[in-house]
Amino acid sequence: MPVAGRRVLVVEDEYLAALTTIDFLERIGCEVVGLAARLPAALQFVRTEALDAAVLDINIAGTMVWPVAEELLRRGVPYLFLSAYSERNMIPAPFASAPCLAKPLERDRLLCQLEAMWAVPAGND
Repeated sequence: MPVAGRRVLVVEDEYLAALTTIDFLERIGCEVVGLAARLPAALQFVRTEALDAAVLDINIAGTMVWPVAEELLRRGVPYLFLSAYSERNMIPAPFASAPCLAKPLERDRLLCQLEAMWAVPAGND
């Protein structure tokens, strides 16, 4: 499985949603390098850990996760958003191309998005 062994950060402030996301990631073979429930902790993980991807809840404790997405983008680390919101147009333009999965999270959708993020374009292997 192409996701096995990949190092993933989870940024989520809702305990049950965080546990579900971590469980899904571990079941598909990812290594969860950390869980951040606040932006300062998330930024610390992004700046200090070798990451293959991040799963970001859009709203963390009432604060939008855009600074974390900006740092991931700057470092070239792929990420996807999780949101209980139905409107994708709330995502700022620099991050609009990132996948956005609805809560409650479905494991198959998460796996599909991660595989797509890590897919090697034809002719680049």
